[in-house]
Amino acid sequence: MESTLKAIRKFEFESRIFISMFIVMVICLVSFLAFGSIPPNSLLLGKSLGMDPVESARTGYIITASILLLASFLRMWAGSILTSRRIMAFKVQKDLLNTAGPYALVRNPIYLADLVAFCGFALCLNPVGLALPLFIFLHYAQLVRYEEKSLEEKFGEQFKNYRNHTPAFIPTIKSFQTFFSGKKDIVLNWDGFRHNSLYLLFIPGFLVASRTGLLLHAILIGLPAVIDWAIVHTRIGVAPSPGNKLAKASVFGDILYAQCWEDPEIDREAFQINDQDVIFTITSGGCNALAFLLDGPSKIISLDLNPSQNYLLDLKMAAFRTLDYDGLLGFIGVRQSDDRLAVYHRLRAILNPGSRIYWDQHEDKIVQGIIHAGRYEKYMHLLSKWFRRLVGKSLIDEMLDSPDEKARKILYDSKWNTLRWRLFTKIFLSRSVMTLLFDRAFFKQLADNFSFGKHFRSIVERAVTSLPVKQNPFLQYILKSEYSTSAHLPLYLRPENFKTIQNRLDRIELVSESCEDYFKSLPANSVSKFNFTNIFEWMPRDSFHNLLRETVRVARQGSILTYRNLLVTRSRPSHLSHLISPLKELSRSLHEKDLSFIYRAYIVERVTK
Repeated sequence: MESTLKAIRKFEFESRIFISMFIVMVICLVSFLAFGSIPPNSLLLGKSLGMDPVESARTGYIITASILLLASFLRMWAGSILTSRRIMAFKVQKDLLNTAGPYALVRNPIYLADLVAFCGFALCLNPVGLALPLFIFLHYAQLVRYEEKSLEEKFGEQFKNYRNHTPAFIPTIKSFQTFFSGKKDIVLNWDGFRHNSLYLLFIPGFLVASRTGLLLHAILIGLPAVIDWAIVHTRIGVAPSPGNKLAKASVFGDILYAQCWEDPEIDREAFQINDQDVIFTITSGGCNALAFLLDGPSKIISLDLNPSQNYLLDLKMAAFRTLDYDGLLGFIGVRQSDDRLAVYHRLRAILNPGSRIYWDQHEDKIVQGIIHAGRYEKYMHLLSKWFRRLVGKSLIDEMLDSPDEKARKILYDSKWNTLRWRLFTKIFLSRSVMTLLFDRAFFKQLADNFSFGKHFRSIVERAVTSLPVKQNPFLQYILKSEYSTSAHLPLYLRPENFKTIQNRLDRIELVSESCEDYFKSLPANSVSKFNFTNIFEWMPRDSFHNLLRETVRVARQGSILTYRNLLVTRSRPSHLSHLISPLKELSRSLHEKDLSFIYRAYIVERVTK
């Protein structure tokens, strides 16, 4: 019986737009066709107050327009905060628990806005129309019950506390007091306006009706916005859910990073790995998961939301298992090789099934060398060509060969930092180009006025003038699209590390899932080191905080967390200070020698639960 009831509520939630429209259509048809001779509620109310019928109708239409203006504002405000992808998704969205703005007044301000609007419509219908907000209320009560069951499962005590202090969709005196005593955070953006404007055309429609006295005019003017909203709602509703927006974005349908762009040496120094450690790391290009094997942990959990990244690491691991050192370098793309496809067919049998399917369909990536196959690496190759044209190959070689920091600074100021260089970074390292490379979702948390070009000019200057350059694999690859000698190779590819990594590959577990969902499957106190790279800055702040809470549950006492800030500042929030302690001096000292110079901050924190 319970499973049947759950299935009914699931159907009702996923079909809510059609059920709501059906309720509205049935009640309006009954009102107009079966009880059309009965005056509308505005006239009945005006008559009880001794008003003239014409004046009552006019006043009723103006009041309705005002009510719809209020409902539209509330809907657009709430929609601007949660975004149309969450509001219009047919499935329950539980990636975010928002309690700010109108969500401090009621838990479901979108539903409240609709109830307010339908009360306005009911004023212009006969008494049968009073059933409109009543039936919508009953329908929404079922939706809330179904949706909030999922939110309680996801957010636990945090959601229970929110539910206990905030009504579902009818404000109380206490919620008004809480709302007005807090920060209002009024946010209105194009997304909120465009996808919550279903009542907007009714506002001028009812103002026209107040002049003509005909409700039909309001309906004809307002209806196109409702039809548009229904079409857009359906189109967006069946699109990928916002909780997995990064996973569903087109850029995540393939390999984004063929190599890791975080320096594992500073993570290893922060972690101080021993043979009892269980390490969690983001897979990315897989390089750092392999590098962590050098310190002999008992297990490495290598997770990525993008399964293609795990297919890449699976193939790298198969190459380590099967090939000798020279064969490995030739196959993955460090050295020239003409037989990569033949080698792949030797490795294919030991790949995971998903990896086999992927690589069978992407043999072109194998032919070119898999360390060059990522979207990011292709972008680096393009930039490298332009670097050599703008700056000059001889200047790049001179900078990379010079051990003298002062000499490199003089070369940069006099020959590198030209007008052409500044224009190049402004255009090719701009937000628009970076959005084409990645996805808008990657930069959602970034301020609109952030200057990509200025930021990347400053980090390139630091990389070529202040940091070691001769043995910096990141700088070598960015500037030359290759590794000139074995001294320039990433840590996991250096000859002295080959056998150690080869003998410890079974300690790596590949996981293709979100951190939040995977952590829920882990027992408490099961992981001792966490390498989050820079995934936190892609998340809304609330999602970041929620993931930190779950990390604390999974972490052993004294566990170390490391992560990077590339463009968006992220660090442990003050309300978690009793559970996570920042290691600021260690963070600063390690960041100063981070060879992967692209990050503007490196964060090291310790779990102290």
